[in-house]
Amino acid sequence: MAFAQVSAAGEVAVVRLDDGKANVFSRRTIAEMHAALDEASPARAVVVAGREGILSAGLDLAEVRSDAQTQRALRNEFMRLMLRVFTLETPVVIACTGHALAGGAALLAAADRMIGADGPYRIGFNEVAAGVAMSVAAVELVRYRLAMPWFESMVRGEVFDPPGAVTAGLLDELASDPVGAALEAAEQLAELDARAFGVTKRAARRPTAELIAAALDRSESRGRPDRDDS
Repeated sequence: MAFAQVSAAGEVAVVRLDDGKANVFSRRTIAEMHAALDEASPARAVVVAGREGILSAGLDLAEVRSDAQTQRALRNEFMRLMLRVFTLETPVVIACTGHALAGGAALLAAADRMIGADGPYRIGFNEVAAGVAMSVAAVELVRYRLAMPWFESMVRGEVFDPPGAVTAGLLDELASDPVGAALEAAEQLAELDARAFGVTKRAARRPTAELIAAALDRSESRGRPDRDDS
């Protein structure tokens, strides 16, 4: 079964993430996500949803714990995917159907609207708590989304419950049916003038997008992760 499956709901494309486990991002599933976004490109808005109980637990730990070259490639390819979502001129709405940790939280940070399930689960950037330093590219994405003091939660590897994620800014609202609510939000965004939305979104996000792209370029040219250690 494909990790990312695309269906249509009127003018909205729905991308469902489901690997049968924790919806982790490997180099393979990152490529599948890019293909899904390509398939969804004719739509006027995109909804990305997990399955019940999980949006994504982040990167595939088997690849993260592999050799340095594989780990670097995975992290950079994932952040290139997040940069694509972050700068996509089509509105992107996330239906957070459950746990969204590390890379799963990054997907929320990159979106235009984030609607979470009303239930007990965790959301946030727990990399430091797991002993993993965050890249400069990832930090810049989080900086865009979270204001102080919630931004510092990333440094401590802390996570939020759903109401806390709304307060912090990782979710906009909670709903008993997050997919349905995300579809409704996407339909509203689809009614906006597409060019006006896209141009304004890119202008608003350009400074952060340029910082993320520059960090990724440095990492790829140096042949090592770009962390704030220079």
